[in-house]
Amino acid sequence: MTHRVVGKPIGRVDGIEKVSGEARYSGDVSIPGLVWGKALRSPLPHARIVRIDTSQARAATRACSPVLTAQDLPNILVGRRMFDMPMLARDRVRFIGEKVAVVAAVDPDDRRGGARRIDVEYEDLPAVIDR
Repeated sequence: MTHRVVGKPIGRVDGIEKVSGEARYSGDVSIPGLVWGKALRSPLPHARIVRIDTSQARAATRACSPVLTAQDLPNILVGRRMFDMPMLARDRVRFIGEKVAVVAAVDPDDRRGGARRIDVEYEDLPAVIDR
């Protein structure tokens, strides 16, 4: 029995476009009214969120550019298999990189600048390092 595919090279349908730079990715698409988002992430592995001040970020971004924290969202949990993660950290962060706040803006530079202007005060908690 001979196979048509197994053991034989198969070209990718999109291979030539990708290696030539002609392929379009979602980052290449710009449509009217497009909004860019940026998440502010925790620099600490385990900490209590004492205070989040978004006033400077809200003032820095243009109109119709929300700045959201967990207080602005419903208290629901999400996840792939276990629904155990808040959309944004609510009272504490549990790992480095956990999302604490998000900024949306029409201009990609506004969203980056807005995220940098969010002031978060953390209280370090002991890291959990066992398995």
